[in-house]
Amino acid sequence: MSHTTGSFKYIPLPRENQPDIYSIDYKKLKKYGFKTLFFDYDFTVTVWKEKKLNKKTLELFERLLNDGFNIAIVTNANKKRVEHVEKILNGKISVYSKMRKPGVKKLKKVIKEMNAEINTTAIIGDLFMTDILAGNKLGLYTILINPYTYGLDHGFKKTMAIVSRVLYFLFFYTIGWFFRVMDLAVPNEFKKNIFEIDYEKIKNTNHKLIIFDFDNTLVPWHTSTLSKEVTELFKKIQNLDMNILIASNGGAYRFDEIKKELKKLNISVMNMSLKPLNFKLLNKIKEYDYKSNECVLIGDQLYTDIIAGNSCGIYTIKVDPLSKTEGKWTKFVRRFEKISIKMMRKKPTLLKEEKSNEM
Repeated sequence: MSHTTGSFKYIPLPRENQPDIYSIDYKKLKKYGFKTLFFDYDFTVTVWKEKKLNKKTLELFERLLNDGFNIAIVTNANKKRVEHVEKILNGKISVYSKMRKPGVKKLKKVIKEMNAEINTTAIIGDLFMTDILAGNKLGLYTILINPYTYGLDHGFKKTMAIVSRVLYFLFFYTIGWFFRVMDLAVPNEFKKNIFEIDYEKIKNTNHKLIIFDFDNTLVPWHTSTLSKEVTELFKKIQNLDMNILIASNGGAYRFDEIKKELKKLNISVMNMSLKPLNFKLLNKIKEYDYKSNECVLIGDQLYTDIIAGNSCGIYTIKVDPLSKTEGKWTKFVRRFEKISIKMMRKKPTLLKEEKSNEM
């Protein structure tokens, strides 16, 4: 589950950035076990100082309620601005006003009143200094969206929306940039090796493509042959009806000795994948006709494999390197990995009990 630690509690950096509430991957949140969703009101579910919800938003709320989410509006606005929401939705959504975000005292009361849990609650809003900061303080999963301007033709309100985004970008590309890089290097799971990973759980959460790094993930550094255990694991994964891709930063020559073996196993290789850059990975996923949330990336390096996977929106698993023998640059980067691991905030993990046909 989500867990915010250390200085991240006081840094208004969201877990996710999305264009609007309609672009959020709620199925992914459900996979991770989230049960409660807090929405800000102004510029999040409607435009500033509006007392109506459009049809698209109402349909979204109905769908989320049918999917089993508990939903609440948590706003700093007064009650008169939001009381109509309960009436429109026949009391299915709770509304809490005057929340005084980024303060968390009233948010804690809401969580208790709704019988929710901190590690299964996400908060969604447009203001990083109120919604996101409050969520991070409590350890909630935080999602920042662009200010709601759907159908907005009011000049002043548009200006307010633009100001909000400019302030966030000023923060993001200064102090926030460092913490964003730290966040990108955080995997969803840590495992000792590829054999400790629960591939059945991965299959049951509707994942279809397993992407492996090569050196020090599948084989020791500069080894060119696959062990019997690895080939047996590949067959097990394929028997679960999942495909396998090897994405390596190494050159094509690294696979000269195992080309025939991989061909027999029907496993593709993407050499010179340029991790941590993500464009080659994204193109390959598109070529396979998969979505990012249907893929899992497994690798031994935070600052190449994990950053590449996370920036693609892929579920990531960090394994220990198979060998202490590595290139000089990799050894240098490992020092920063140790620092990152001590500072990082944990990411949500897949629910074991989820079934693929439910998603």
